[in-house]
Amino acid sequence: MSLSMTYKGVEKVFDPEGRNPVRALNGISFTIEPGELFCLLGPSGCGKTTLLRCTAGLESITGGKIYYGDRDVTTIPPFRRNIGMVFQSFALYPHMSVYENVAYGMRVRKVPEDTIKTKVTEIMDLVGLPDVLKRNPSPTALSGGQKQRVAVARALVYDPEILLLDEPLANLDAKLRRRMRAEIRRIQKVTGITTIFVTHDQEEAMAIGDRLAVLRDGNVEQLGSSGELYHEPQNAFVANFIGKMNFFHGNVASAAGSSGESPVRIGNEIELRPSSNRIKLEGPLVPGQDVLVGARPEHLSITGASAAARDAGGGITGRVNVIQNLGQITRYEVVVDDAFAVDALEVDMYAPVDGVAEGDEVSVQIDGEKALLFASETVVDTVEEEEEVS
Repeated sequence: MSLSMTYKGVEKVFDPEGRNPVRALNGISFTIEPGELFCLLGPSGCGKTTLLRCTAGLESITGGKIYYGDRDVTTIPPFRRNIGMVFQSFALYPHMSVYENVAYGMRVRKVPEDTIKTKVTEIMDLVGLPDVLKRNPSPTALSGGQKQRVAVARALVYDPEILLLDEPLANLDAKLRRRMRAEIRRIQKVTGITTIFVTHDQEEAMAIGDRLAVLRDGNVEQLGSSGELYHEPQNAFVANFIGKMNFFHGNVASAAGSSGESPVRIGNEIELRPSSNRIKLEGPLVPGQDVLVGARPEHLSITGASAAARDAGGGITGRVNVIQNLGQITRYEVVVDDAFAVDALEVDMYAPVDGVAEGDEVSVQIDGEKALLFASETVVDTVEEEEEVS
């Protein structure tokens, strides 16, 4: 039976009595539902792996409680928690055969040999490696994807209550990662085991997780489904970390009207009217207030920067730096004046724009109905964090 996982005010401070204590987790509190595939996501140093290790009992916590279902496991050692764990390096034993690697956990638990044989066969079928089990080589003779599946099989074979995955796809190439994340999701849904998946890859987390928690500096910035985090980010950091967000300098032109919209001006010419339910600010907007306007690449468009196009579209003039043909979309990197945008813009068009080449001047239009507003002071932190990850 699947268990829930609950964190209540979990704190972790490394070297708390030393001269330079490091606060890795700051009062983390949330619940993972039974049978959920939950992703911990964030840049390096955000605390996601620390939280996973605390969940496994590999690190003791400084404060708070961790529950498996209704059971407080805060002080219970790892070998008594009935968890399965897959590490980034897979940690397979090269001196053992595939069969012995998968069977190892059950042997430690003194499971009868006939039961071990049945369970290993079943789990290797589940991960799609019955042929590998028949050959039964050393893990050193396997491909990266096969090693990853064997590691998952070893973690699942003794029916753990919780499955923990610490960046298990980091050592695979891009194409194999896409295939294996689908396999992990399939296996998790078949078994129904409550699973925590740690990654710094935004696309991977959005593709595999039922829900995600975005961490920064030991805090949960936002928790929700991939759709919620992408379309309704609660701050500029989440907006920029989940996918790409273009940021513009803006200010409130006037107070909200009867429709609940507050006109926002970018520069002296462009006026947008984001609806009130897309404003991610605390408190009412004040005329003249500086804000940050966010727009996804698909919420921008470009045209040739003729005078007629600028007059008709009310766009921002810029110059195309790079054009990338990505198959379904064509991505344009456009450099504009710093007074308008925080950084170079990324614009995704579903077809190449006729007559526009690298180095050409273009006009960039913003879909005001889909734009988001954020507090202006968040832009520096957001850009710095993104640079650290890349």
